[in-house]
Amino acid sequence: MIRPMCEGDHTALLSIWESFPGNALTGADGLSGFTNFLERNGEFCFCAWIEDRLIGSVMAGHDTRRGYIYHLAVDAALHGRGIGAALMEECETSLLDAGIEKIHLFIFKDNPAAGFYERIGWHTRENILVMSKVLNGEQYMGSRRAESD
Repeated sequence: MIRPMCEGDHTALLSIWESFPGNALTGADGLSGFTNFLERNGEFCFCAWIEDRLIGSVMAGHDTRRGYIYHLAVDAALHGRGIGAALMEECETSLLDAGIEKIHLFIFKDNPAAGFYERIGWHTRENILVMSKVLNGEQYMGSRRAESD
């Protein structure tokens, strides 16, 4: 069952997010940042459940022009069953219904999930250089910190 994400999902979400290599968490993923994000963007954030077990998530938001996808994650034992595609479809539909016509996501180049996104219609942009600066939460960057220096 897919349903909107809520504040009470936070602990279960951290567990699934932390289980995936390449899913970089920052201070924004703490309870306060998560709650603030849901207050602003909750209508674009979804969880997939089997009974009382969280099996997937996707978060999204927008800046009134472009949408952004965060933390798509599906229990590794359930990959290939359409759960990620269903979460993304729910998310994409909600953004389109809000008037957002183009969405972006950021993924580490070594993340094997890139192939999944290509299969559901996303494409790699070769003409854009992404630059980042961590203003707070550097301690959450883990092994990725050296790559961002």
